[in-house]
Amino acid sequence: MKKKRIIRIVIALLMLIPFTVVNAATKTEEMIESLKEVVKPFNGTVNYEYDTIEIDWTVPNSKSNVISFPHKDNVIEYNPGEITNYKEAEDATSHTVYAIYLITSALRVNGYSDEEIEAFFKDENNEFDYERNGIELKELGEPQKFTSEDGSMTMTITPISIKIDVKKANLTKEGDESFAEKSTTIDDIIDDLQSDSEFTTTEYEGKTVSENEISNDGDNITIFNIYYFDDYYNVSFQCENDVITYEDTEIESYEEAERTSSHHMFLDLILSNALKMNGYTTEEIQEFFTTEGNELNYDINGIEVKEIGEEKEFTSEDGLSKVSFTPMSMKIDLTKANLNKINETETNYKVLEGDNQTISDSKELTFKFDIEYSKFLEDGSVYIDGELVDSSNYTSKEGSTIITFNSNYVKNLSKKEHTLKVIVDNKEVETKFTIENKINNPQTGDNIILYILIFSL
Repeated sequence: MKKKRIIRIVIALLMLIPFTVVNAATKTEEMIESLKEVVKPFNGTVNYEYDTIEIDWTVPNSKSNVISFPHKDNVIEYNPGEITNYKEAEDATSHTVYAIYLITSALRVNGYSDEEIEAFFKDENNEFDYERNGIELKELGEPQKFTSEDGSMTMTITPISIKIDVKKANLTKEGDESFAEKSTTIDDIIDDLQSDSEFTTTEYEGKTVSENEISNDGDNITIFNIYYFDDYYNVSFQCENDVITYEDTEIESYEEAERTSSHHMFLDLILSNALKMNGYTTEEIQEFFTTEGNELNYDINGIEVKEIGEEKEFTSEDGLSKVSFTPMSMKIDLTKANLNKINETETNYKVLEGDNQTISDSKELTFKFDIEYSKFLEDGSVYIDGELVDSSNYTSKEGSTIITFNSNYVKNLSKKEHTLKVIVDNKEVETKFTIENKINNPQTGDNIILYILIFSL
């Protein structure tokens, strides 16, 4: 189900930083204070002016990131070992990215063009095998999910080991003859990456957002990354009367998809914080989003999440990275955001007319509900005392939905209190009604005739 896929976006950041309600005039101002705490460690700012919330990383985070790959006899190996926490998962992810750089460089210095490398990686039928390609990629276990210590981030990772023989690294496919061993050395790999401007320095909108230095001490290749975060996280949301709205623009490139994907992180944060402000615990939020059948509906939950296009895959210019992206929109009423379920009574329909009525056993029985009539016609069902009522026993008409039980059906009901339930689209409405015996009050004319008969006797 597509909506379920949208809602997984929400699950990713449910384990938020501890949320503290501040003395603020509006829910929006509470949200701003919460977001400020999230971006503070990343040199970020959050501003609310007029009807726009702006989140801006003005300075890339200067968190050092040193990655080391051991090598021997021109064979580079990497194994992350057991991953037990979020930091180790984060490091392992970075290491894998740089290992891909090493693989690409090894192939490049062995004579392959960037276009050939990209085409090989794109073909899902092409697999790496150490005996055939001089390159080995292995999954070391099942996907694991980790949460950062402050609860603000989650990450799912499948550990991967990598082995590269730089002399044999090639793009042969199954059935191809093995390529002859090259004269490539580890130093050739180092020189190639140092001359790769995309590896050494990456800029975005005139700012340096990644700067790598690579060296070889004889036993290890060491990569030092100066910038760890980039400013892709700059984003703005429209907000008016405590209702936050967001909609992705048209995505046409890898960079736009990557940047917009990072914006979705704040959709998760805003949604989860809105729920926390309205009294829900992290456990309740997580349970709701992991339970089948629970959906978000603006009229019910004060939250709306929509896919506004088809999923597309984008590849970076260097062919090293891919991102699958589905554009989406979100609408959150900060004052109403809740976890009501569509099958719970507090989110159900209402009786507009006829609630708790009492009638005689010879009359028709009519109720009016705030149910869209087209929906009732599509899948509505009617129950009395838990038993499904055949549609021949009642009529229905628009306005919103009016249901009338015919007198013959009512006549056969027991003279007592009954329960009526109407279910439409997994939502229900329930009410009571009572059937009484028909009482015939004697008329004045009847009394006169009675007196005459008595007098005659």
